[in-house]
Amino acid sequence: MKTLAIILGGGIGATLRYVLWQSFAEPTPPHFPWVTFGINTVGAFALAAVTTLVAAHVLRGPWGKPFLSTGLIGGFTTWSHFIVESDQLIGAGRTGPAVIYLVASIVGGVVAAALGARLAESATGRRRAGRA
Repeated sequence: MKTLAIILGGGIGATLRYVLWQSFAEPTPPHFPWVTFGINTVGAFALAAVTTLVAAHVLRGPWGKPFLSTGLIGGFTTWSHFIVESDQLIGAGRTGPAVIYLVASIVGGVVAAALGARLAESATGRRRAGRA
């Protein structure tokens, strides 16, 4: 059942990413990869919220974590395309935008994850262990 949940979620997430990328992305280089940046930031937020809800036992069963985190969010986000776009910017001599993209993606992802976890915590009224 978990495998089916991951397959379905991954298919939906990857398809959503593809549709967004095809609809809004401009070629990298020369353009900054805003669509991938947005997808990965939203994914970091959502993954932290989902894992917080799983830890609080709000999401249970075969469709909670496998479908949403590994499947949907895993299929939606893209580490590999983030790296390829960074390399393309560097290869085109756009080192400044590449460094900004790398740093903003990592910092933005961490901030988005923290916000997602905090939102889920406030929605459940529980704080995860290890949080101050």
